Amino acid sequence: MTLYPKKAFLIFFLVLATAYVQAQDYYVVIGAYRVQKYADIFTGYARNAKYDARQGVHEKRRLTYIYVLKTTDRAEASRMTVRLRNDTEFKDAWLYEGPLTTAEPVTPVVVEQPKPKEEPVVTPVEEPKPVEEPVEEPVEQPEEPEPEPEDEPLPPAKGKYFKFVVTDINGQQVSTTLHNVDRILGRDLARYPSGTYVDVNRPSDPSVPLTIVCGIFGFTEEIKVIDFNDPGLTPDATQDENGAWIIPYKLERMKKGDVSVMYNVSFYKDAVIMTPESKEELDELVNMMKLNPNYKIKIHGHNNGNDNNLRISTLGNNKNYFAMAGADSKTGNGKELSKLRAETIQLYLIDNGIDKKRTDIYAWGGMEMLVKQGSASAARLNNRIEIEVLED
Repeated sequence: MTLYPKKAFLIFFLVLATAYVQAQDYYVVIGAYRVQKYADIFTGYARNAKYDARQGVHEKRRLTYIYVLKTTDRAEASRMTVRLRNDTEFKDAWLYEGPLTTAEPVTPVVVEQPKPKEEPVVTPVEEPKPVEEPVEEPVEQPEEPEPEPEDEPLPPAKGKYFKFVVTDINGQQVSTTLHNVDRILGRDLARYPSGTYVDVNRPSDPSVPLTIVCGIFGFTEEIKVIDFNDPGLTPDATQDENGAWIIPYKLERMKKGDVSVMYNVSFYKDAVIMTPESKEELDELVNMMKLNPNYKIKIHGHNNGNDNNLRISTLGNNKNYFAMAGADSKTGNGKELSKLRAETIQLYLIDNGIDKKRTDIYAWGGMEMLVKQGSASAARLNNRIEIEVLED
């Protein structure tokens, strides 16, 4: 029996339409930029916040979208969009339905030399239908174990023993802390010291691999995805005489011309004084300068706007970098604030044994804001310090 041409065409069209619906991708997008440098910085910021941030290009609009979820399940994408808007600083997240040119995720720690400012692109938000978010059970944070003597047998493991060995490209061991992260929900599950045995708990869902992130300022971030059921599938993984899995991380140092953002250094409002959690990354910068005696750097200060008549809190006589008690104050504008913050980083390096001749500063003020001044993430993204390697 022969079908009429119109009927055959209709059936063919319906088959194609069904296939398209089944294959439709949905993206939870948190930002969009025309300038790749700004897209890289924003992506690095989201990844530093423990999200699996990736980039895709909207060819028609010529924009780089930064998204944290790609799925064929619209309801899943809608739930995550609602959660990001309600519970995180990514208040402008939106659900995008359509094509993006994507690639394998990269770690945008190092960005290109700064260029003239371009205003961030604001994309209209598609309002998803409200979906009730299931209550998440709190994740128990395992305590970091004490280092075990190498010549004594290990006690029975609650999960499995691992040792994360971190070196630079020359084979020199680097001491740091690694993070076991949930990059969908954007949170730390546990932290492990490098170079010692750690008992890693079995995941609540063993089919979901471990994501172990090693990020040290001055080095490229490296991520290992480990099958807990068979860690031997991890590239270069070995098992020692104690039955522990040795997972190597080889990090590449910054080189001349590289610019890296200090995502974990933050300042009190209108102040050069930093929050206490900034100290860890500052000390990593000090260590980077000591490990690389030929390094000369430029400290770039960026500010959230160029407001005038600011009452700026400055270091007092006690030079307490991480507490407001004892601070002095002066009147200035946004550009001066960015200069004073860069000078404070420089002074911290000097106080920790780094020759002033190895550092320079540059104040941008609010010329290179990554998001609008009133955005939820403006304080973190616009008030930032970038380190450029001038000589290596």
